Amino acid sequence: MKKSLQHILLGAFMLVIGLVACNKDTEYLAEPVITGTNSFVKIVHEAPNLATITGQIDNITVSRMNWSTLAFDKLTGTPIAYDKTFPTTTNVYLSMPSGPQTFKFSLAAVNQKDSAELFLKSFQTDPGKYYSVILTDSIRAASASKAIILQDDILPLDVSQIGMRFVHAIWNDTAASTVDIFSARNNRVIFSAKGAGSASTFSAFNYFTTSDTLIVRRSGTTNELARYNSFAPTPGRNYTLVYKGNGTVTLSTGKPRSLMLYGH
Repeated sequence: MKKSLQHILLGAFMLVIGLVACNKDTEYLAEPVITGTNSFVKIVHEAPNLATITGQIDNITVSRMNWSTLAFDKLTGTPIAYDKTFPTTTNVYLSMPSGPQTFKFSLAAVNQKDSAELFLKSFQTDPGKYYSVILTDSIRAASASKAIILQDDILPLDVSQIGMRFVHAIWNDTAASTVDIFSARNNRVIFSAKGAGSASTFSAFNYFTTSDTLIVRRSGTTNELARYNSFAPTPGRNYTLVYKGNGTVTLSTGKPRSLMLYGH
């Protein structure tokens, strides 16, 4: 009897694994081995057309696979709205055991039972490392990656410097076109020829006591597409600059192309 019970439990365990792995968006990179050192993840919602794509409200609930229970644990209390990050407190990440991660992104829900799944995303996190998961309008395409996943290799800096990287998150930008980022304070292009879905590495810049204006231009021209006014960084800190929104919209009510910054 004891042996039969063990077989039943083993069979149930394998069935659960099989059901989870059948989702075509799940790519497990390793066996779910939990290490003793945590890794850290920040989620950024920059999918302006989520409501149009899904026919639902523009909010996302995030859950994470718990390898101990083989169930998804809901992480978000208040759902994440467009142009918001989770966690919301400045410079805070989700802390979790490092190893293979699977996140479920769903339409806003009270609990798992009324959660309409949009997609799963699986990736590996390493001990002590930091990551950003940036959601874009690529959720409309089954073959697309659905999210830009970046390891946040922030720079060690002193108080005479700041660090910055650039992410192009506008999925419907003009086909085959790229953009530059022009710094008015430095009077030069600081990131060049970046296409939709791309991200630069962090670069160090001299800290300045006066604010800067950061301008998105079509590459190789002075044609302005968006700007971020009065950027006043904290010395010694790293930032991610995200070009986001609907690339075909300029009205403020339509989530137009624009820039946002978040710190690390």
